[in-house]
Amino acid sequence: MKMDKAQVLACVQRAEPIMGQDLSGMDFSGQDLSGAVFDTCTFHDGQLVAADLDESVFIRCSFERTSLERSRMTSTSFAECTFNRVVMVDVDMKSVAFFQCRIDGLAMGRSRLDFVSFVKSELNRLLFVESQLAQVTVVDCKTGILDLSGASLDRCVLMACDLRQAIFKDTAFSTVVFLKSDLSGHSFAGQRFISCQFMEADLSGCDFSHAQVVQANFQKAQLAGARFDHANARNAIFMEAGLVGARLDHADLAQALFIAAQAADSSFTSANLYQSNWVRAVLPGARLDGCDLTYADFSHADLRQADLRGASMFRCNLHAVNDEDAVYTDRARSLESDPLVLASERWAPVPLS
Repeated sequence: MKMDKAQVLACVQRAEPIMGQDLSGMDFSGQDLSGAVFDTCTFHDGQLVAADLDESVFIRCSFERTSLERSRMTSTSFAECTFNRVVMVDVDMKSVAFFQCRIDGLAMGRSRLDFVSFVKSELNRLLFVESQLAQVTVVDCKTGILDLSGASLDRCVLMACDLRQAIFKDTAFSTVVFLKSDLSGHSFAGQRFISCQFMEADLSGCDFSHAQVVQANFQKAQLAGARFDHANARNAIFMEAGLVGARLDHADLAQALFIAAQAADSSFTSANLYQSNWVRAVLPGARLDGCDLTYADFSHADLRQADLRGASMFRCNLHAVNDEDAVYTDRARSLESDPLVLASERWAPVPLS
């Protein structure tokens, strides 16, 4: 039997679940729906403006052209729900979960999200314009257009997401993790990333020119053809990163770690590489001309055909490097292979006969 608005509110007051109801067109604006359970209900063209949805549960519900502006959501759950052209502008969300939902048009602009999760969901046309996202997690989701223009992300995690269609214009990033996510082709020129993680992310062709990426972690990231010209990447981690053909000219990379990085044909012209670590890095054909390589460590690095002309190499460690056809102008001030260390590295026990 189809319920009317009064019956729905009565069920909510009695803590009875509302199941299989078509609530399309009903106006619940300003109503107290906290703690309610809606199972397989339809809210098409409905109004829940400024409604109290704290601790409410929505299971297999459908929202289409629904208005939820200024609604309150604390510990609210959406499981297997669909959202199409839904408005949640200026919403306060805390501890809200979206699980196995299908979103194709959800405007959450100027909202405040704290400890919100999107898990195993389809996310398309999800708009966070000028919103504040703190401790938001997006895991194992199929993602399309995500608009984060003017938004701030704080302690957020986006894991294994295809973010090629995401919009990051004027987005602020603080302690954000982009683990195994695809951000290839994006321009982050001039943007600031505070203590962000890009581990195993695909950043091929990305533009970080003039960006602030101090202490960022790019371990095992794919950065082929990426640009970091004039970027501030002091203390950044590029361990085992793929930097083939990347350009980092004039970048500040003091104390950055490039251990085992793959950086053939990359360019670091006039970069600050003071005390950087390149142990076992592969750099054939790389341009390091005009760099500050003071106290840099290239132990066991591949520097074949590298261009180091004009580089400052005071106490730069060239222990056991492979530098066939490399070009230097300041090698005299560097440290050559240590024979005792080299002997110990090559030592092997005598096999028993």
